[in-house]
Amino acid sequence: MQLPRLVLLTTSLLALAFGANVGLSQLVVQETISIAGTVESVSGNTLVVKDDTGKAYTVRVQSMDKESVRLAGGQFLRSPAEIIVTGSYVVDDLKAGQNIRFQCNLNRLGRTTGEVAEISLVTGNDEANGIKVIQAGNKPSDHSTCEIVAELSRVTNDRLVVKIPANNGFTRKFTLSIPLAKDAAVGFTSDDIGRAGAGSKVTKLVAVRLDTGDIVAKSLEIAVSNRTTARANVDDALLAKYRHLSDEPQKPRLIRSQHYAFMTDISERQARIILDKLETMVMILSQYFGQVPSGIVEGFIVHDLAGWPDGLLKEPAGIAKIQNEAGICFNSSLGNRHRAVLYSCDDHGVIQHECTHGFCHLAFGSTGPTWLAEGLAEMGQYWKFDKKALDINPRVIAYLQGSQPKRKLLEIAVPGRTDPGTWQDYAWRWALCHLLANNPNYSDRFKPLAIALMKNQQGASFEVVYGPTAQQLAFEYDLFLDQLDNGYRADLCAWQWNRKFNPLAGKRRTQVKVSALLGWQATGVQLEADASYDLAAVGNWKIAKDGGEYDADGDKVGRGQLVAVIYNNFKLSDPFPIGKLKSFVSPIQGQLFLRCQDDWNRLADNAGELTVHIRRTPLAQ
Repeated sequence: MQLPRLVLLTTSLLALAFGANVGLSQLVVQETISIAGTVESVSGNTLVVKDDTGKAYTVRVQSMDKESVRLAGGQFLRSPAEIIVTGSYVVDDLKAGQNIRFQCNLNRLGRTTGEVAEISLVTGNDEANGIKVIQAGNKPSDHSTCEIVAELSRVTNDRLVVKIPANNGFTRKFTLSIPLAKDAAVGFTSDDIGRAGAGSKVTKLVAVRLDTGDIVAKSLEIAVSNRTTARANVDDALLAKYRHLSDEPQKPRLIRSQHYAFMTDISERQARIILDKLETMVMILSQYFGQVPSGIVEGFIVHDLAGWPDGLLKEPAGIAKIQNEAGICFNSSLGNRHRAVLYSCDDHGVIQHECTHGFCHLAFGSTGPTWLAEGLAEMGQYWKFDKKALDINPRVIAYLQGSQPKRKLLEIAVPGRTDPGTWQDYAWRWALCHLLANNPNYSDRFKPLAIALMKNQQGASFEVVYGPTAQQLAFEYDLFLDQLDNGYRADLCAWQWNRKFNPLAGKRRTQVKVSALLGWQATGVQLEADASYDLAAVGNWKIAKDGGEYDADGDKVGRGQLVAVIYNNFKLSDPFPIGKLKSFVSPIQGQLFLRCQDDWNRLADNAGELTVHIRRTPLAQ
């Protein structure tokens, strides 16, 4: 039966034109569903919820501060959800360094009366730490009712010990000790689903199921505990670290750190955050390449060009980039002395991209051929300390997956300096560099190649280094483009080329360990066309850090199931289910690979392994 047009999504559900376009006539709501259950995982805008029967739902959730939500097919859809993430903790759950808010009676000597019973955790984007007077006392010695946002030092002897800014405008004290009520509780409220970790309770979820198969949230309420609150990300930690600083733009002035010196009009808070990010980036790049820059990156970071004095910004090309909300790093050399000058808008990603160019030039004397220079710079924009999972702009992912035909390796790795091109050109270069740097089959050759190219060493080239493994690299490159999504780990999905494969003759049997954490894993079994094989899998594994265990049959919808694929001459068969016990006739000759059925970008939180026994099916007597 055809559904009436009234069930179409409203015009707010029009797709953004980054990936495949989604027209209004395509977005039919098949049904409205209500779900309650437990969070199994959160990755970007994707929430996996298990209801009380154990059925799993993959739900797309667009927060209010995002422009769109990405559907499974790569389309972008505008459908903001109402999100409330709440938590209730005991005071002992608090940790030093967290920012908290509470009310108390405080005088200007820093002394308090009464006890604090209600405390709330504070996120990085809230107002800066300090004291707000709600009801002032009549005399300076009187106690005033104050709202205090402060950094927790410790909880000891039923007292909160907190740090407040020295210039708080109320008291000269910068450490306060406040008595706690016996029933004191800590609350938490957020509109960010990233705050909810595995095991959190979904108390309310109203969503619509589209004819694309996607489930899109309209309203969502999640209750978290201390154990199920997600770990703060890098940006959260930096916001918390520098919350005490003003976020108001300033007049142009000099800011500097060990490796950077910029004239800028951005706020004090943003200045410290970006310098912190850049110094972390220098540390990561220096550790990776084993080389430190020979000088500092200098230049200009601009929030509002209208507020800059005439003549301070001298490079017309740099000004044009800023006007277009972009950036450029002017690199020059005089003998062995190198200089890097940045002109950039105040977008953190743009600044990190251009400063990666600056690092490479100051460390090696050049940035190498364009494919390497821009690929590394895009990686520098996204690199975070001690983090291997993919975390990039979703439109880059949508473009790479939706673009046809895919660019070939030699179409990307063009020797020499070429036109930098568009963001789409940058996306292809990033994809190649990310794969080469993170896949263990190629990473040991990528770093020396990159260094040789940036040092302009004779004979160094992409073709010379990767020519002997060109077919293998092209095969894994195609898999990478097909599988990539935020959360993806190239190191976990590397193809196992070194395993030897042999046919199973007669009554010979073999067994292999299959990890839930990895992608396709070699069994060592060479299948013969039209031959029958028996597989039996023993053991349990997890497909979420704090989720339940599954055997090889997985859950009710097949997540966590043992699945197989046949590899033959750089081509793969369609995957097929194995489960705990399976007999099948191989349709082709090839090598047997197995894996745990899970989304490619959610392997990192899996755990456990199965023992799989494999034999030729015995001939009937």
